[in-house]
Amino acid sequence: MHELPITKSIFKTVVERAKAENATEVRRVVLEVGVLRDFIPAIVQKYWDYISPGSVAQGSVIEIREVDATAVCGKCGIEYTIGRENIHNACCPTCGYRYGTLVAGSELRIVGIEIVRNKTEE
Repeated sequence: MHELPITKSIFKTVVERAKAENATEVRRVVLEVGVLRDFIPAIVQKYWDYISPGSVAQGSVIEIREVDATAVCGKCGIEYTIGRENIHNACCPTCGYRYGTLVAGSELRIVGIEIVRNKTEE
């Protein structure tokens, strides 16, 4: 259920950006979403389709690019990937140290908006 307010926030940002670019249509919105986010892509598209009618974003598609969870070892400094299933027990694959700093995997950001501009202003 938390996807609805997040989708509304993304929608607001996309529509504002489209307006600033004199867009007549938004075709695609590209998101980067970390694997550690509790985020269901199909639900986001469903909410998007629910809130976008009558707007410049009506009919647009949400594309989600998944970002792996990665950490930097607190002992040897190597960066390594953490599986979702072992996030609480992850150890450095090089030295076995149990403590690292998460550097990716929980993000949620808009990385692209495909628009169509007003032909008279191109």
